[in-house]
Amino acid sequence: MFTSVNESSRRRVLCHAAGELGAALFFAVFGMIYEVFSHEVYSYYMIYAFLFPLTAGFTLLLMGLLMKRPPRRKFLNCLNAASATLTLGSVSTGVVRIYGSSNSLLKVYPVAGAILLLAALFFFITEDRSEGMG
Repeated sequence: MFTSVNESSRRRVLCHAAGELGAALFFAVFGMIYEVFSHEVYSYYMIYAFLFPLTAGFTLLLMGLLMKRPPRRKFLNCLNAASATLTLGSVSTGVVRIYGSSNSLLKVYPVAGAILLLAALFFFITEDRSEGMG
C-alpha cells in the first residue's frame, strides 16, 4: 500500500510522541511507587522526572497533528536524546540527593540536555521539509 511521504513523516512523529508519552507514564508511575516505599525521604528530582518526556511528547504530538510538514529525523532524534538525558539526569540527581550526598558529575546532564535541545532547535530551523523522508 502506498502512503505519501507527508503521511509517513507524520506517522513517524506520532510514533516518537507515543514513545515519549509512554516514558512519561513510566516515570510518573515510578515516582508514585517511589513515594509509597520511600519511608518519607523525598526528592523532587525523582518525583518530577516524568515532566521532561511529557513536555517532549506533547510538543511532538502537537507538531505531528498541526504542522503541514512534520519535522524530520535529525530533529526527532535530538529531541528524544535531550528528553532522555534530562530525565536520566533528574533520576540520577534524585538518587544521589536521597542518599544524602552530592556529585559534581551530575552537572553534566543539564548541560548535555541543553546542548541537545539547541541542536534539535537548529535542525528544526535549518532542515528542508519539502523533500522525502530523511
